[in-house]
Amino acid sequence: MIGTVIAATAIVAMSACASPAPQGAPQSSGTPIPVAADSAAVSLPEDMYLHLGAPTEWWWNIGTLRSGDRVFGFEINAAGFPVNGWAFTQVMLTDVQNGKHYQSTTVYLPPKSWDPQHWAESDPTKDWFARLGDPASQLGGIVVTDPGSGYTSAPTVTIGDGGTGASAIATLGTDGGVGVVLVSDPGTGYTSVPEITISGDGTGAKAVAYPSYVSMSAQGDDPTQGLHIEALMADEATLTPVQFDLTESQQGSPFVVWGSGVNSTDHALDLQHKNYYYSLTHLQTTGTITLDGEKIPVTGETWMDHEYGAFGDSANPVKWNLTDQQLDNGWTLSNYFLSKAGEDPPTDVAVPSYSTLQSPDGQMYYVASTMTPLAPTWKSPVTGETYYTSVRVQIPLFDVDFTVTAPIGDQEFPTQGAPVYEGIGSVDGTFQGEPVTGDGWIEQAH
Repeated sequence: MIGTVIAATAIVAMSACASPAPQGAPQSSGTPIPVAADSAAVSLPEDMYLHLGAPTEWWWNIGTLRSGDRVFGFEINAAGFPVNGWAFTQVMLTDVQNGKHYQSTTVYLPPKSWDPQHWAESDPTKDWFARLGDPASQLGGIVVTDPGSGYTSAPTVTIGDGGTGASAIATLGTDGGVGVVLVSDPGTGYTSVPEITISGDGTGAKAVAYPSYVSMSAQGDDPTQGLHIEALMADEATLTPVQFDLTESQQGSPFVVWGSGVNSTDHALDLQHKNYYYSLTHLQTTGTITLDGEKIPVTGETWMDHEYGAFGDSANPVKWNLTDQQLDNGWTLSNYFLSKAGEDPPTDVAVPSYSTLQSPDGQMYYVASTMTPLAPTWKSPVTGETYYTSVRVQIPLFDVDFTVTAPIGDQEFPTQGAPVYEGIGSVDGTFQGEPVTGDGWIEQAH
């Protein structure tokens, strides 16, 4: 029963993670006015660190990487949710040339798999880090490969040889099958992948273990420079291993979402009720991706979001649709609109949205915009959810009209109960009347 409760809470809360509309209205007329720099409620390096007492906190790396003519999209996300009692990683790779998408979501439970007080560094006088999972262990997570049938209660999970002390809990899915299996204690000494056995009053359920971790670190004097990002995941569908080893350094000032970095006009520190949000949008990135044994050198300019504080609640989950853009004229933008839970975004209909922009010299703007999800759409064969693969962004105050288009349809995390679309796109259109292109990101949570 406890495993079912934990998993259900995780799934519902994950779907509730969004950035509510701030109380301050975006500028909608006249000449664009920069948001005063002294109105920012976030400050680096202090706010790069873990905020003890925050109900949620995450560091989210995304972007486009290139190796010659080969293009990759990636996400490496590490998130802690003390308010719900769990943490998770999401890692994905889109191999555009080969039309392949690899992804994995791993949940970590306290107290053995995740320590809410120490999984990331909270002391700004020390070197910064955020870590989930153990790079030395071959037991990072467990994926159900066959749910089986006929289970009326959560079955028992047995973890075989390879180390000692590990345990896991299973949850019931639909139609009497096993839903998910979560590692409750990673044990020690797992130098080989252990065999997983599921037993109960049903039949046929199967699962396999896989290694998985995310590690981010940087020196404390300026953690925006020399960020070392390492991650390993096994694709949930094929178990194809994907490993990242990247180094990132920010050029220029941080991108302060809404111009103020907080979704409220009241800047009193209140982690329980407000969402704080900034990004590093000019990360000069080098390193390698190892895809199924092939080590590929990559470079690019990537993006990292850091959010902490409140993200809504499971009783009234907010769904969001977002695009990020790194334009070839030096501007960066983030646009989003919100929708109610259970409502798909309208296709080919412009909806009011919010846009944060940063000029090449670092000035922040927060203005009204519209976003139009465009056909064609892509329907997930796993979850049945339908996503748009192209979106038009229009920002009247900056005479902006461009489209962000995904290179392939399949870029979904098909997380049980809370699927989300996360993927790269290319930008094409106009900005202040001039042609513009760039790299983009499309995110949809329904």
